[in-house]
Amino acid sequence: MDVHVFVFEHRHGRDVSAYASEELAVAEGARVAREWWSEAREQDASLPEQPPVADAEAMELYFAAQEGREFYEIVGCDVEGIGAAAGAS
Repeated sequence: MDVHVFVFEHRHGRDVSAYASEELAVAEGARVAREWWSEAREQDASLPEQPPVADAEAMELYFAAQEGREFYEIVGCDVEGIGAAAGAS
């Protein structure tokens, strides 16, 4: 089984969360981007007034504008022992 770990570094620390698919991890990055979009526009007026509808595009534009202040990483990881743990009682 694979999980996709979303790591978000920001001025208050680091948030780490795991998702069952890369699409869900990207959706979390887009959620962050949309939540803080207006603040990012104050730093970079070249950002569109509203974030794009597409999750990947919103995430990429936001984090490009936040370069040096915030960043993200999505890492695919294998989870070992899931099958064995599920069969153990």
